[in-house]
Amino acid sequence: MNRLHWGLPLLYGALLPLAFAPFEQVWLAPLLLALLFHRWSRCRSWRSAALTGFAFGLGFFGVGVSWVYISIRQFGGVGDGLSLLVTVLFVAGLSLFIALQGGVSYSLRGVLLRYRFGGRESVFPLLWVLFEWLRSHLLGGFPWLLLGHTAPGSPYQGVAPWVGTYGVSLFLAWIGLLLMVLVRERTNRVVLIALLSLLFVGWGSGQYEWGEPSGEPLAVALVQGNIAQRDKWRPENLASILTRYREATEAAASARLVIWPETAIPSFRQSLDTHFLSPLSLQLAAEGRSLLSGIPLVDERELLYRNGLILIGEESGEYHKRHLVPLGEYLPLREWLKSLLGFVDIPLSDFSAGVPKQPLMVVANHPLSTTICYEVAYPDLAFTHYPEVDLLVTISNDGWFGDSIAPHQHLQIARMRALESARPMLRATNTGITAVIDARGRVVRELPQSEFGVLEAVVQPRRGVTPYLSWLTSDFF
Repeated sequence: MNRLHWGLPLLYGALLPLAFAPFEQVWLAPLLLALLFHRWSRCRSWRSAALTGFAFGLGFFGVGVSWVYISIRQFGGVGDGLSLLVTVLFVAGLSLFIALQGGVSYSLRGVLLRYRFGGRESVFPLLWVLFEWLRSHLLGGFPWLLLGHTAPGSPYQGVAPWVGTYGVSLFLAWIGLLLMVLVRERTNRVVLIALLSLLFVGWGSGQYEWGEPSGEPLAVALVQGNIAQRDKWRPENLASILTRYREATEAAASARLVIWPETAIPSFRQSLDTHFLSPLSLQLAAEGRSLLSGIPLVDERELLYRNGLILIGEESGEYHKRHLVPLGEYLPLREWLKSLLGFVDIPLSDFSAGVPKQPLMVVANHPLSTTICYEVAYPDLAFTHYPEVDLLVTISNDGWFGDSIAPHQHLQIARMRALESARPMLRATNTGITAVIDARGRVVRELPQSEFGVLEAVVQPRRGVTPYLSWLTSDFF
């Protein structure tokens, strides 16, 4: 495989993250897939197709998830060399999915050619979505940089409530395939009509508005504490951190619901219950208000630690994070890896996952869907109680990502959940991007990154059923 054969797919992959936030050059997604599909269509061996996919993956993930290096280097307590090695291995592991996809596409095309099936290149978009799904579920999953995540704010955003993230990915992949065929066969009117029809469907589907208002509007306040990651776990800083959040809550006196970000309270609930949480809860209840806050929890009976969210004040409740981040919140294969990775020092990295089904939280008669950080990337977690919920809430601590593109990508994923479900989304983070997202996936208000602030807004919860979530939550699936 010559350098050009390697270099072009590597370049195509490196450009693809520009289709995602914060760049949002969505037109690049189908164009770059068309170029990748073209390279695959010219491969003459399984090895060549796999290496083409691997090169594309190295460019795609090497640029798109480069922030992994920041997380490991700044907050893992290891040096530059080891941080770079772990990042390279992570990128290479993700690239294997696209490499295998290329190899499988070559094999399937050979089978279809043998049976004289004219649409053998149709395996390209189908396999793209299949391997996105596999990457999102195998070994804990990594549902990041899925093509469908580019939908919010795009001309094809209306496709999302119909078919969800993977459906949008398939939509874009089909456009990519049609572009490839159209350039190759310029006189093919059928392909041109099919391409124009898809573009019309993408635009036309966005003209329909799903759902309807549910109950009274809700006044909310999202507090962005902006506590430095290195400072928040130091015991001597606990009092000042709690004071900052409490004063911000008192200042937002008109908010019926106040939301603090993930692990905003850097201490276990039991140790703060008597002298901080209980008095604050009584004060909020007297004012007819409630507070949602991230906090680490401990099950004293089973000696399990949880990454949790509590609801205090006028209403009460507790939520335990169900999908934990490997190496960040727990150590997989603990007995084997403990000695090998013992030098990686990540605060509170020994959590246990919560049970799949947990009680629904309700504030001012509005049922809430609550997720913590990475969970928002999983529709089945965000929509566990759908269609009962009429408001989505997610809290996060994107300070782990530093000043990188990751917080923008994470916000885009949250916007996708709002768009798929036709529900507003409230997103509270420690260092940004804290945002209020409407039912069409649009950011209506946000706070700048790396600044302390309180984001106040009045949101209108919504109810109704989108086609995508109708089949996603059906008994059949």
